[in-house]
Amino acid sequence: MYGPRAAMWGLAGCSFFLAFTSIANWPVILGEAFFVVGLVLIGSAEVYGDRRRKREKFNQQFASVDDFFQTVDKEALLRIREERGVAVAVRELKRQYPSVSFATAAQLVKGL
Repeated sequence: MYGPRAAMWGLAGCSFFLAFTSIANWPVILGEAFFVVGLVLIGSAEVYGDRRRKREKFNQQFASVDDFFQTVDKEALLRIREERGVAVAVRELKRQYPSVSFATAAQLVKGL
């Protein structure tokens, strides 16, 4: 279930270990590279976990995308899209429903 996130954390730990052990044995630039790779892996793991939580929350709230489309106030969203533009309407929809993905929100706004 959380395999990719745990794998990224494990690889980050290995990278940090290599970064700190390379200080005495290898060139400094290699240790810095391992350290940066570790930071990137930790960031990627947390972004993955956050997106997964949002997707699970959306799936718990709505049985399908069609159910989500039925709950949205389309008239207000259409008015925002016509007055301020598509991007503002998508941001407003994301503000109202934080668990919806940008792709789904953009699909709804463009389909109005």
